[in-house]
Amino acid sequence: MDLEIAAAWAEVFGLVTILGAAIYSWYQIRELRRSRDSTTAMSLAANFQSEDFVVGLTSIMNIKFDPKKFEYGDDEKNYMNLREHFGDDWPKVMTLLTTWESIGVLIHRGDMDFHVFYDLFSGVLLKSYYAFEFYLDPIREDPTNKDLEWMIWLVDRVIEYEEAGSGTKAAWYEFKDWAPPLRK
Repeated sequence: MDLEIAAAWAEVFGLVTILGAAIYSWYQIRELRRSRDSTTAMSLAANFQSEDFVVGLTSIMNIKFDPKKFEYGDDEKNYMNLREHFGDDWPKVMTLLTTWESIGVLIHRGDMDFHVFYDLFSGVLLKSYYAFEFYLDPIREDPTNKDLEWMIWLVDRVIEYEEAGSGTKAAWYEFKDWAPPLRK
């Protein structure tokens, strides 16, 4: 074998090695994303086990707050009225609202899968938004107001998703024919 043939084989071997590394890297990146999505889903689901989150959620969903006590622009008065209304649960309500805020940012940045969030939380996000909309809707009128901006953004994305027909009905109905795969 002369030097030219050896060089040609070396180039072919180098090309095969590079292609193999690229394919392997693509596979590894895919697996890392799946692992990240799985970890994110477990982390999201853990919120339902957090006392602060659950108490905040149930407090908001059972709000029965008189919106006449709320006056947009009078932040101090509104804060005191909300704090008085929720009492000891006020920090837990804020935990819930800031959790929605954080999730909104993570989804926007692509650090969390929207569909996982949607399946786990879309219903309770919308319920908490509608219960608290007397506070959140006036924020929309002022584009410089950044209070709970990512929660509002996330609510809008969920509503758009459902209005586009991409949402699902309740899981017990939508997936009633689902069965676990058989073990191998």
